[in-house]
Amino acid sequence: MSRTHGVIINLSSYLPFVFTFNPEEMDSTKKINYVVAPNIGGSHKKRYFSGFDSQEVSFKLVTLDMQGPVGVTNIISYFEQLRRPDAGIFGIAGSFFGNENYPPPQILMQFGMAYVPLVFDVVNIDINTSHYTEDIVAGVVGFPKKAEFDLTLALDEDHPLNKANMIAEKASYLAGSIESVLAEGLHHGLGRRKESYLYKKD
Repeated sequence: MSRTHGVIINLSSYLPFVFTFNPEEMDSTKKINYVVAPNIGGSHKKRYFSGFDSQEVSFKLVTLDMQGPVGVTNIISYFEQLRRPDAGIFGIAGSFFGNENYPPPQILMQFGMAYVPLVFDVVNIDINTSHYTEDIVAGVVGFPKKAEFDLTLALDEDHPLNKANMIAEKASYLAGSIESVLAEGLHHGLGRRKESYLYKKD
């Protein structure tokens, strides 16, 4: 049975990239900020809530092409466009003159973190290449056959898709609470493994 792979879409060009391999793990952070007020001579300082940072997710993508004459060079080009200034279709002519301050494109992604596809800003992309070709192609040698992409993305929390996902998460967090209580009860009452209580009878 074939496996389904994740996808990201460049929202400037609307060109997709289908993962060669799905990420093995993803990290998610959302910083909660407080201002600590001075309290000279006091026993403790008081914290005052000052807001949240946007949620960030980070993960690694790996791609391979051991047979093609230029390896994974074309895939690298796709990710290079995600970390470069993007003037859009109508601003591309002006981008050739001077150091224009265009942000990189946003991307749409659904994998591992949400119930619906979500829109992200690109915070960082590190590219590592290895396993280079030895044959000369168009006078060039040393095209990479393997590339690893370390991505850090920041969620666009004002986007309507994120609002829809937040509604789904409200129901999900209630279900998560109920499942944890049932798992504990069945674990102590019937001796069932907590990670499989919903699916196994023994």
